Amino acid sequence: MNDKKNSKNRVAGFIEIFEKIYMAMAMISIFIMMLSISADALSRYLLGSPITGQYEFTQLYLLVILVFMALPRTYVIGGHIRLKLLDGFRRKIPFNLAERCNAVLCCIAFGAIAYISGIEAIEKFVNQDKLFGAVQFPIYWSYVWVPLGCGLMAVRLVYEIFAPVPHLDSQQEGEL
Repeated sequence: MNDKKNSKNRVAGFIEIFEKIYMAMAMISIFIMMLSISADALSRYLLGSPITGQYEFTQLYLLVILVFMALPRTYVIGGHIRLKLLDGFRRKIPFNLAERCNAVLCCIAFGAIAYISGIEAIEKFVNQDKLFGAVQFPIYWSYVWVPLGCGLMAVRLVYEIFAPVPHLDSQQEGEL
């Protein structure tokens, strides 16, 4: 029994390492976004000329990294919006069945998104797609983050199907 608990803790710890790495990437992304937008605004108003390609860089790379890399850890710490309307009833269902059913359905959705976006990312890499404009950005790099974030989210949900966490209401919000 103790070995089973230790293996669950090791799996959870392994997933948590990746969640924290992904969250750190999201935090770095928002920091770079803040700096680049501020630099663009200063350049626009002080020098009369915006930074070419800053909007596209923020839109195609930084925002995608921010949203999808933060997804799994935000779920774990309870940072997503939740409706608590039926929580009293849901908690009375034995074996955490409501949580497990929710995890199964969400796992299917995030797994499908990861799979389809992964195929799309591979196709973009093979074709070396670029954005045409003043700056030709290689947009295939922006397709990488969706399958990574959704894939880790699906892995977290698979874990929660078998070892549901009695969670989120008692955890400290805002932790990394």
